[in-house]
Amino acid sequence: MLSRGTVRAGAISLEALDRGMDPHDLRLRRIASRREIVVPQLTPRERWDGVVHLAPGVYDLWCSLPEHAKLGMHAMLRVVG
Repeated sequence: MLSRGTVRAGAISLEALDRGMDPHDLRLRRIASRREIVVPQLTPRERWDGVVHLAPGVYDLWCSLPEHAKLGMHAMLRVVG
């Protein structure tokens, strides 16, 4: 779940928190780009904090573990200039 659906381009503070009962990771990719940002796999109740640099555009976010995206673990993020 995203705390915001739209953010300003540039350095973005990103927090990933595994609130589930299974491991999860997080991938981000701007639409029409091949470059992925990867947040490492987290165990339940584990947290990751970091800063990512995002250019303007629309980004897909998803958990890349098998079947997780199909189960609804994905979102869209709009980055504006």
